[in-house]
Amino acid sequence: MKSFLTTICLICTLALTASPAFAEVLKIVTIALPPYGYVENNQPMGLNYELGNIIAEDAGYTPENIIVPLARAVEDIQNGNADVVIMFPNPTIETSAENLGLVLPMETVLFGRADAVFRSLRDVRGKTVATVRGAKYDDRISKKNGIILYPTESYSQSLKMLLAKRVDAVVGPMLGLSFTAKNNHIPKHALGKPLVLSVAQGSLFLSRTHSTHDMKRRLTESIKRLKENGTINALLGKYTL
Repeated sequence: MKSFLTTICLICTLALTASPAFAEVLKIVTIALPPYGYVENNQPMGLNYELGNIIAEDAGYTPENIIVPLARAVEDIQNGNADVVIMFPNPTIETSAENLGLVLPMETVLFGRADAVFRSLRDVRGKTVATVRGAKYDDRISKKNGIILYPTESYSQSLKMLLAKRVDAVVGPMLGLSFTAKNNHIPKHALGKPLVLSVAQGSLFLSRTHSTHDMKRRLTESIKRLKENGTINALLGKYTL
């Protein structure tokens, strides 16, 4: 009996002193927008999916990463069902999560069809622009500037509506739109020259529900290391067309 109790105590001690890398889970939500997050052959993948896992592991966490629509990702961060998400800064996410730092450069552009010429935002006034629902890429793309916004569920839907002449343009990150166009076999000559609006930065947001000083420190230090050692740039190059 004494031997049995000794064994049980030893097991409990080992469980309590297990490495944080195996004991602590970081719940990540990745937004379902190729190439940032998507499923292929029943396997989740994508730039932000991989980056989220790399940051978690480098910080000593075990990543638990799921791919969900943008609105669901924001909701999960707000209600505490997830710890972190990588996305564009915007007022909605910033009210419920802390911005731990910039992790990805994202060039925001506006595309029209091949016959459209957009030299500046003045040329977009009075036009209908497709934008992913819940995303906010540029404050100037708005109703107050005479631009009609048409919410869509994905870059793919935005581009299909553009080619079907249901909208006049699409707005979003250059990488996301070009990656989606290629995967949907949309030839380059079908789209006009992109109007570059800005170069924004995708950030890692930590839900205020689960935020602790230790967690912020570990994740922030991880981002810094991965930038300095070239890991983030190498991963970005993997998805750049």
